[in-house]
Amino acid sequence: MKDKSAKYKIERFGLLDKYFDRVMAIGPHSDDIELGCFGTMVRLKSKGSKVAFCVLSAGEVGGNPEQRKKETIESAKKVGAKLYFGNLPDTKISEGHPSIGFIELCIEDFKPTTIFINSPNDSHQDHRNAANAAISAARFVPIVLFYQTPSSTRRFNSELYIDITEHIKEKIEAVKIHKSQGKNVYMAYKAVRGLAEFLGFQIYRGRRLYEGFEIYQMII
Repeated sequence: MKDKSAKYKIERFGLLDKYFDRVMAIGPHSDDIELGCFGTMVRLKSKGSKVAFCVLSAGEVGGNPEQRKKETIESAKKVGAKLYFGNLPDTKISEGHPSIGFIELCIEDFKPTTIFINSPNDSHQDHRNAANAAISAARFVPIVLFYQTPSSTRRFNSELYIDITEHIKEKIEAVKIHKSQGKNVYMAYKAVRGLAEFLGFQIYRGRRLYEGFEIYQMII
């Protein structure tokens, strides 16, 4: 008897199906994933992907760590993501160990086929170091993509655009969950939607909304 479900999966995903079967988003702080790639996580989850969040620090310098953890837990629940907390020191995340070791443990447990991490083209030291640590820890993961954050530098250059038009509502709601960071202008509705609109204009699709990614590694 033919496996109709397998055929359906191929039709939904195309040739890249297995590479987005298990996706892990890594964030140095509690709101980075939501700002950088939450729309993509929702889209992939809706297509059948397994999703995990790996958050390296509680962001205690930017707010109450327990509150920030609760916000992250609530956000992860919105997309049904398995959640890993690293409890590394906020503003002092290293690009070596223990950062590499923790990310390796998450990868060993979840076995992702694709990793999303913020770009090293970033003005925040935690972001740069987290990206470098992830590059080392994810060296055997087929696809590694860098997402954009509010502190990404002008050198960030989108190479892959993922349409999140149908999931912008979930992205904005996930960002709003992080009420402890509400004072930051980049958390505003206009900022989140505005970037998605701008990325659409970049590729001549002004009526659609996108998240943009740099490609570090894509082994197919």
